[in-house]
Amino acid sequence: MVKKLIYGIAMVAGLASCNGDYDDWASPQQNAANEAAEKFELTVQPSVQRIDFAAENPETIALFSTNLAEGVASAEEFNVSFSTEGKEPVEFTVGTDAVMALKEIQSVIETFFGKAPVERTLDVEVSAVVAVNTADGIVKVSKTCNPFKLSAILDAPEIYPHMYLIGAPSAWDPTCTTLPFNHDDSKSVYDNPIFTITVPVAEGETWFAFADDKTVETNDWSNVFGAREGNGKNLIGEKGSFARRSDLSDDGSFMISVNGDAKYMKITLDVMEGTYLIEKINFSDYIYEIGNNTGWSGVNPLSNNGDGLYTGYCWMDGEYKFKPNADNWNGDWEMVEDLGNNKYSFDTNGASNFPSLNGFYEMKVDLVTNTAQMTEVKSITCVGNHNSWTVNDAAQHMTYNPEAGCWEITTSLKDGFKFAMNDDWAISWGGANGDPTAYANLSQNNGKDLNAPEGEGTYKVQLFLACEGKNRVVLTKQ
Repeated sequence: MVKKLIYGIAMVAGLASCNGDYDDWASPQQNAANEAAEKFELTVQPSVQRIDFAAENPETIALFSTNLAEGVASAEEFNVSFSTEGKEPVEFTVGTDAVMALKEIQSVIETFFGKAPVERTLDVEVSAVVAVNTADGIVKVSKTCNPFKLSAILDAPEIYPHMYLIGAPSAWDPTCTTLPFNHDDSKSVYDNPIFTITVPVAEGETWFAFADDKTVETNDWSNVFGAREGNGKNLIGEKGSFARRSDLSDDGSFMISVNGDAKYMKITLDVMEGTYLIEKINFSDYIYEIGNNTGWSGVNPLSNNGDGLYTGYCWMDGEYKFKPNADNWNGDWEMVEDLGNNKYSFDTNGASNFPSLNGFYEMKVDLVTNTAQMTEVKSITCVGNHNSWTVNDAAQHMTYNPEAGCWEITTSLKDGFKFAMNDDWAISWGGANGDPTAYANLSQNNGKDLNAPEGEGTYKVQLFLACEGKNRVVLTKQ
C-alpha cells in the first residue's frame, strides 16, 4: 500500500535568499565572472511545514526545492543543518533532490527534545557549493540560506508518569495507589518507559491489573489495563501485550498461579511498547561480590532475608561486580548507571564493572530495584558496660587488619557489650537468636548484648564481618 505523508504545504510568499562568498581573481575577466556568480541568489522553497508522524508516512520526504536550473546553476549536494536553541546543530548531506529519510528527522527530534508526542519546531538551514554559469565560464561559490521553520510531532502512545498495581495484592479499586511501580524519574517516561514492581505472592491464584494516573483521575474501569491475551490468559515468564480495557473484548485481568514455586512476582512494563513481563521469583539465600579484592576468583557473600534485599561487608580494593552464584559467572550483574553517593543501577547487560572503592564497606544490593548502595564503614566501636555504652567512644574504635580480615582491639570487657558501626546505633552486632554467647553467629537484627566468655578482664577482640549467619567474634583473654 502506498503510504501517505500528512504535512502542510509551506505558505511562503517568496523564496529564502542566500549569501555567498568567493575567491578573489587576478584578471579583470576572472573578476567579471566572479561578480556575476556573486550576484546569483540561491533560493530555497520549503516543501513541507509540518510532519505528523502519527499518520502513515513514506520512508522518505523531499524537504525543499531550489531555483537551480540546467544551464544557469547547479550543485552536486546540499548540506542541511537542523537546530534549536540551546542544542548543537545536527547536519546531514542530501542529494540534489533534497530527499531525506523520515527516520533521520525523527532522530533529530528525539535528540533535541526526547520522544514525547509534543509538537516541536526546528530551524532548517541549507547550504551548498553552487556552480554558476557565467559568460566567462563556470564559477563555484558557497551559498548559505536563511533558516526556514519545520514543525513535527512524533508518534507515541499516551503515557502517564505513574503506574499502579491493583487487585488482590492491593485492592480492586481503579483509584488505589498503594502499590506504585518503580520508575527512574530522572528521565521522562517517553525516554525511559520501563516500570517495575516486585511483590509477595500467595499460594493459589492471584488476580490483578494495572492502573495509571488517568485511571486514578477518572475513576473509570475502562481505563484499567488488562492483558490482550484475554482474562486470566496472560503469559508468565515471557513478554505479552497489554492495553486499556476500553480496547479489549473482556476485562483482561491478569492471573498468576503459585504452587510452592514462588514467593514473589516481578512485573516489568514497557509502556511505550505496551508489553509486560511477569516472573515468578524465589530469592536465593546469598549472592556474591567478586572483584580486585578477591583476585577476581574468590567471593564475598551477601545474605537475604527473603525480600530481595541483600547485605554484606568486606574490604574493597578496586573495581568489582556482583553475581548470583559462587562458582560460576552465569547471570552476573554489571553497572548500568552511577546514581551518585556510591549508589548504582545494574543488570545482566551492564556496561562496566562497578567503580573502584578502597576501604571497608557495607554492601546493600536490592534485586527488586536492581540497585546497589555502598556505604563506607569508617569505624567499629566495641561498646558496652566497659565504656558506659558510649557509642562514639574513639578509645574503643577497632582497627581493621586486612591480612587477618578482621577488626581488632585489645580492651577490658565486662558482661554486656556489642559492636556498633560508624558511631551510631543504626547498625550494631550482638548474639543471634537472643543468645549472649553466640560468638560464632552475630546478628545486626536485634542482636543480644554479649557476655565476656571468661569473666571480666582484658581481651583481644577480633571481629569478622561478612553477612547474617557468617558474622563472628573471637575473644582471647590476655
